[in-house]
Amino acid sequence: MVVIDLKGIIVFDEAGIRQASVGLEDIRLNQELFGSFMSAIQNYARRSIGSEMRGLTYSTVRLMMGRAGENYVVTLHSVDDPDAEWNHSATVRVVEGDGFRLNNQYLEILRELLTEERLSVDEVATLATIKRNNRFDA
Repeated sequence: MVVIDLKGIIVFDEAGIRQASVGLEDIRLNQELFGSFMSAIQNYARRSIGSEMRGLTYSTVRLMMGRAGENYVVTLHSVDDPDAEWNHSATVRVVEGDGFRLNNQYLEILRELLTEERLSVDEVATLATIKRNNRFDA
């Protein structure tokens, strides 16, 4: 499994049901089982440790997890991605922000924007809306 920079984004609810995902074409991953697994880990961590899991590393992949409203956002990065923390926190903030439509197309636009250049969260949210409108309303 090879992950280069910000590779994938998966959003699922507390029950582990996938809401949207992008960038997982090259990664063998059953998204429904993954969401359930991550939800179970979060429940276990909250009950036994008192806080939620924020990430883990497996081989060359760094998985980062955060809460965005009622959903969890998981981002997949290469372990040597210097922008992993920033990309993850920007993704979580945009997904939990007002006006973000949670679906695969929006996540793809968000992923493109985050991997092109470093932008502020407000710039990413604004550009995601503009790109989405240009792609789907034209």
